[in-house]
Amino acid sequence: MVDRDHNRVDRDGLVAEPRLGIRLGETEGSCPAAGGARPTPSEAEEREERGRELRAAQELARRRRRQTILASTAAVIVLALGGGATWMFRELAVSRGSQVAQLEYENSVLSRLLRQEYQVRFDGAKVPPARQELVAQSVRKILGNRARYERITKSMTMPWYFLAIIHGLEADFRFDAHLHNGDPLTSRTTRVPAGRPARGTPPFSWEESARDAIAINRYDKWNDWSIAGMLVVWERYNGLGYRHHGVNSPYVWACTDLYAKGRYVADGRFDAKAESRQCGAVAMLKGLIATGSVSPPAGPK
Repeated sequence: MVDRDHNRVDRDGLVAEPRLGIRLGETEGSCPAAGGARPTPSEAEEREERGRELRAAQELARRRRRQTILASTAAVIVLALGGGATWMFRELAVSRGSQVAQLEYENSVLSRLLRQEYQVRFDGAKVPPARQELVAQSVRKILGNRARYERITKSMTMPWYFLAIIHGLEADFRFDAHLHNGDPLTSRTTRVPAGRPARGTPPFSWEESARDAIAINRYDKWNDWSIAGMLVVWERYNGLGYRHHGVNSPYVWACTDLYAKGRYVADGRFDAKAESRQCGAVAMLKGLIATGSVSPPAGPK
């Protein structure tokens, strides 16, 4: 039987072969008897070869063990970091989602409040007797050019009179001026928005200018043509700066009893004593409704 003491297990977990040149049953420190046979060259070479193989196997085992330990440690670190990162991103996502939901709620409340504000003011606005003739003149100009406005808006949801009212506000109903801001059609616009239309060669037709103004303001994408929907677009077209001064925008409310004075003058400065001389959008729309040419716009569906 083989003596199990010679099948030693080294510290790397490998089973060591019994050393060559030692008879089974002898201790490692024993010497062959005097006059005993010496190992032949072939046996010595074989022993050396087996020793090299054993050392190589031991080194390979140590390397694999180190790699396993490193891989295991890295896996633990990645899992720990990944778990922490996942938790962090999840918390950020929850927080962000909550913020977005809150903003959406606040925007919806603001939208409802603005909608109510515009509708209530429109319903209560009156055209003073001193302004009625000016409103009537604007209405006549609008109706006289209705067909031209309808040709521009026939493929859009935009009401033709919405475009007509902007034309009156920006260009005093002149068809030789840009719809954007009243600059001459003989060249691109120079006032804000400058350089329009960006394509084409001047002089431009009024239709070219009108389509460009509609496109850059995305009126062809707008879908709320209720009273409130139109009033907010008209006010934004001219700017919301009047709200900072506690004045209803003359662009929207001039020629009604909801506007008296206060406007931005030529140098961009607000003058509380200056008065707008043009007819505002609400007064023109009320004048069109009064003639029966336009039905009161319904709310969004």
